[in-house]
Amino acid sequence: MKTKIVGIINITPDSFSDGGRYSNVSQAIEHLRQMLQDGADIIDVGAESTRPNATAISCEEEWLRLEKIFPLISLEVEKYNRDIVAKDKSRQKSAVEISVDTRYASTAKRAYEVGAKIINDVTGLQNQEMVEFIAKKNIRTIFMHSLSVPANPDVIINKALNVVQEIIKWAEEKILYLQQNGIKKQQLVFDPGIGFSKDAEQSLRIIKNIEAFKILDLPIYVGHSKKSFLDILNIEGLRNDKESRSQKTLIISSYLARKNIDFIRVHDVLANKSAVKRKDNLIMTL
Repeated sequence: MKTKIVGIINITPDSFSDGGRYSNVSQAIEHLRQMLQDGADIIDVGAESTRPNATAISCEEEWLRLEKIFPLISLEVEKYNRDIVAKDKSRQKSAVEISVDTRYASTAKRAYEVGAKIINDVTGLQNQEMVEFIAKKNIRTIFMHSLSVPANPDVIINKALNVVQEIIKWAEEKILYLQQNGIKKQQLVFDPGIGFSKDAEQSLRIIKNIEAFKILDLPIYVGHSKKSFLDILNIEGLRNDKESRSQKTLIISSYLARKNIDFIRVHDVLANKSAVKRKDNLIMTL
């Protein structure tokens, strides 16, 4: 099975890795074109930072950041898909899709109208209006486990509990609720929420035991790219600091590909695509 690469475009001034870098339209489009060239399978576009202690924004401000850029991103992706299919008809089914990273139903609706094919909700579909919209439009949706958005380092799963089993229990209950509200299971993709409501050790434990989530019988989506939990990952030859996070991200990406995880969400598409092909056998001690 091929692990698909989700490339990130943050239209934010304050994201932890690339805040402010792509708020300008021309910069965002240039970055998009590079990710398409590098082989991204999905482009994930968001306008609200969910890093620890980030300032929450309203749905109005979120769309204000997106309204000029999102339609242009959609047009670029459509053109790219037309061009690759024109060259190779067999690639019709592997067209690049756009996801919108939002917790607001109004943003999801507007993005859907201008080309979003996937909703990525880091609140785990807490908003009933969002649930009803997804059910009505039959939209594929990524729902993530989290106890707080933006991430709050002080709000984590009880360390005395088995973090993997707690997340699975939460996901099973959420899936049942969503099905009862008209969402089909085949619409859903599950993200265990690395760094959200988990400390570094818990996040690493989730990575180590990532195959356990296959019991949910859903595609699995992991967003680990350059996050601070990587600082506790001991790998020979690499320091445990922020500067080593890019390399550690690649090592984790390779490990996840070996475990046949469906999607990985990353900042550096080309490097992670190469890492996925490598499929390292990373041995973790947690």
